Amino acid sequence: MTKPLIYLAEPSRILSKIIQTELEKLDYEVQCFKDGFSLLKKITTGTPNLIICDNNLAEINGIEVCKILKTGSPKDSIPFILISADDSVFDFWISAIEANRVVLIKNDNIDYLLESVKSLLDYKYVEAGTFFETEEAEADKGKKKTEDEVLVPWIVNAMSKSNFFFNMSKNVIQLYSSVNDIENLVEQIFRLIYSACSYDGIVLVLDSQPAKVFMSGTEYFDVSVADEFWNICRVEYEQQAKKNHTITYEEKYYENILLKQPERQKYESYRVFTLKNKNGFVGTLHLASTKRKLFNYKIQSSIEFILPALANILREAVERSELALKESKLRTAFSKFVPEEVINDFLISTASQELKNKNEKRNVVVLMSDIRSFTSISEVNKPEDVVNFLNTYFTHMVDIVKKYGGTVDKFVGDAIMVLFGAPISYNDNAKRAVQAAMEMYAQLEKIPCNNLKFPEGIKLDIGIGIHYGPVIVGQIGSADKTNYTVIGDTVNLASRLEGLTKLYGARIIISEAVRDELDESMNALLLDSVKVKGKTESVFIYRVDEKPLSKDFTQAYEKGFKSYSEGAFSLAVPYFEEALKFLPQDKAATLMLKRCNEFAENKPENWDGAIALTSK
Repeated sequence: MTKPLIYLAEPSRILSKIIQTELEKLDYEVQCFKDGFSLLKKITTGTPNLIICDNNLAEINGIEVCKILKTGSPKDSIPFILISADDSVFDFWISAIEANRVVLIKNDNIDYLLESVKSLLDYKYVEAGTFFETEEAEADKGKKKTEDEVLVPWIVNAMSKSNFFFNMSKNVIQLYSSVNDIENLVEQIFRLIYSACSYDGIVLVLDSQPAKVFMSGTEYFDVSVADEFWNICRVEYEQQAKKNHTITYEEKYYENILLKQPERQKYESYRVFTLKNKNGFVGTLHLASTKRKLFNYKIQSSIEFILPALANILREAVERSELALKESKLRTAFSKFVPEEVINDFLISTASQELKNKNEKRNVVVLMSDIRSFTSISEVNKPEDVVNFLNTYFTHMVDIVKKYGGTVDKFVGDAIMVLFGAPISYNDNAKRAVQAAMEMYAQLEKIPCNNLKFPEGIKLDIGIGIHYGPVIVGQIGSADKTNYTVIGDTVNLASRLEGLTKLYGARIIISEAVRDELDESMNALLLDSVKVKGKTESVFIYRVDEKPLSKDFTQAYEKGFKSYSEGAFSLAVPYFEEALKFLPQDKAATLMLKRCNEFAENKPENWDGAIALTSK
């Protein structure tokens, strides 16, 4: 004798195993499912003797599965037991879905479930035809259909016969088209709920900062009545929100939602519904009516049916609204410092990921620029003139930085710190930095300085240092104030290189790490090997020029530096002297010649080719 077959759909592994074990003890065959959709797919080709289905299923819940089976499917005669651990299932929806049994699962009532199974199986069972035995299948007997081809139209057909369920679901689904416009979305929700219960007042409070308040209907009531209604809503929300700080509210009022003016000037009934999703509290929905018994079981259950979907839609709408506001602020703030593509490709796409959680170690090119003798310039000018000049100067410099894809990290007095490689990184960050540096220097001639006085012998000039290396990049600061920036020894070295431009008379000095990233089209000359203040390791430094230096000069300098680095100071002297014949005012060649003459007389101890610098 064939064992009775039972389909059990239960998301809890523990509860599923308990029920399966007890049913198998009664000599029933049990097949288990984790979600409603899998169960329905199985029913398309299989016919169990009985179905046990938990209401809390993924994809399609138990109530929906029951509706689909019991409203026009060819298997509507299969006994159906709906189980739940939630008392709320015993409402209008349970009576409407025609489940054969509804069992509230508690620790002590598994026996009641088993008795219900035996009772339903004792009835004379009418064998339901398979889905392939429908009228359409008879007309199409030679054509084999896939499981999905049978299942999908059947579900749609079954759902359409449950008009109220179908219409409510359809209306909620349509709300997703307005998720990017929260004000329009809420207006549609208000109209949807009004079509279900004809309320006289409605308030929706969404959990955000500030809390978003939407209301309608109170225009027909005295101010005192409307205020009392809002105060009740506010208290209910604050109790559920459980905030430990003062809550501020942002209000939006809708008119013309109600189709007729209330007959009375007093609310007689009130309900509050809590909106929650899997991530927690979303907000509260408040309804009021001048009718004393508006909120019967059917209306309350109807609203509760759509609440989970509304909670998800509204939470997404709030997040998108906050993201749009954050995007607007980011665009306004960062457009002054970074190119448009950085905003589009990085800042906006990652704003919902919370940059504060994105601190990371990466290789970045750091460019430091500083105005020469700016202290002296400031001393002979009015503060307002200095500020006006700096604003003009910074504007020109930032435009160039943005042109090459860099990001202005900060202004420090008259200095500018620029990043290439954060937040957006390119394959040629070093080249971009050097090209930007050369254009920044060339731009000096175009910056108006008419209102600025210069001390004798001083003109507008800048020095630029560039280094490439690892940094920590991200939101760095305190709990109250953070900035997107980078920290690390790379920043310090870039600053030291900028300072060396004065010593070596170079406009732009780069490190060997930067030089290694450049192609031969860049005019880079090895200047020296130095140990900057605070560092024990040496670094090769190079000068970069827009136009190539004299070949005779570079050849003489390179030969002189080779002898110098090997400790052959006397041999290096004539080479640097020769270099100065071609560029008599070159500070680097002058410095190296002086150093070689000194070291030829007093050779440094433990010479390794690098000079230790004691100043910044």
